[in-house]
Amino acid sequence: MERTKRSWKAYLQGNTFLQNVLTLMSGTALAQVIALATLPVLTRFYTDADWGLVGAFSSVVAIIVAIATLKYDMAIMLPERDDAAKSLARLARWVSFVLCMVATVVIILISPWIAKLINAPMIAPWLTLAGVSAFTLTEISILGYWLNRKRQYKAIATNRVLQSGTTAASQLALGFVKPLGFGGLILGTLLGQVVSVFALHRKTPELRGGPKPSRNDHARLMRRYRNMALFNAPTALIDTLRMSGITLLISAISLSANGQFTVAWRLVEVPAALISAALAQVFFQRFSVVERGSMLKLVRSSVQKSALFGVLPFTLVWVLSPWLFPLLLGNNWGDAGYFARALVPWLFMNLITSPISTVFVVTERQHISLIFSMLYMAVPFAVILLLRDSIMTAVFVMGGAMAVMLCIYIVVAIVVARRFDQQPGPKDA
Repeated sequence: MERTKRSWKAYLQGNTFLQNVLTLMSGTALAQVIALATLPVLTRFYTDADWGLVGAFSSVVAIIVAIATLKYDMAIMLPERDDAAKSLARLARWVSFVLCMVATVVIILISPWIAKLINAPMIAPWLTLAGVSAFTLTEISILGYWLNRKRQYKAIATNRVLQSGTTAASQLALGFVKPLGFGGLILGTLLGQVVSVFALHRKTPELRGGPKPSRNDHARLMRRYRNMALFNAPTALIDTLRMSGITLLISAISLSANGQFTVAWRLVEVPAALISAALAQVFFQRFSVVERGSMLKLVRSSVQKSALFGVLPFTLVWVLSPWLFPLLLGNNWGDAGYFARALVPWLFMNLITSPISTVFVVTERQHISLIFSMLYMAVPFAVILLLRDSIMTAVFVMGGAMAVMLCIYIVVAIVVARRFDQQPGPKDA
């Protein structure tokens, strides 16, 4: 036993990849444990209709976040020099500030229409906070990519715990303020984001120092990484519109059903978020520096390792969720357990494909990802609209169809990686 323990310790010390994954997973795991521990209490403070409204609010925020930085935050990983990466961080922040301000004005104008769409006039005033929430999330993303670039995985992990803990504590405390209703969930989430931003700023003092880039420098970087804005931002928007559209469509049919779906998504995403976030960040760093001739091997390794990490937790979710959800959340949450089961095939394949999505960024083949995203977005909308008389059936069919689409995505990523390996010349221009 002692020899085995020493052998495992030596293997871990010599395996940087595994160390990085475990560091990120430990932080994500603890953050998710906090969220899970408080959810059974929160589902008793807030009704499924409240959760449906929060799901609708989060969908609006997600749409803004998808294009707020024009994806220049992702480009922070790519330059060889730190000075260029710092300039990209500043550029992404200013782009986000401007677009979030514009989004806030637009939302103020259209919030009554959104509220009417989902038959919930009470959400209109809260939607004005969507731009603020989106800006804090983009700031977390920008600072997170910088820490990922510097391989400061422990800082990323601890910040996730801080954000999750602050959010959970705030939502619980605000649950006692009855006049707020579902607004307590929104304010608690926003407070967690703000605390996370301040904590990340303290861990990245190097981004605040040094000479500020000129407008010409910003213009040069925007031209150099223009594919981020031309292809990655639209792809991210389409991906977000897909998930947000699902939520808003279900809300328009039934707020209660959307509340059940939102809670199921949150709980089933636990194993996915725990594993895929860690794998994606570590593999993105590796993809960004890989030499030609090794990309295909790395893509295959990513698929295999992601599948291995995910098979057990998703099997447990499939088997246990219909029985476990009502036990943990309360008798009113039985449908959430079956929604969770329906989502398993889709989220398992999403876990596998999440790390390799950055292959299209590194190889500068974002247009392929954009085309796939358009097709991928159409599937769930078609399923829900065709089967709208039975949301449960629609979600089961949707889960299977999206899993099939992601199998196709893996094949496309392998083809792109193979062609990248076969092309001569350096990776970067």
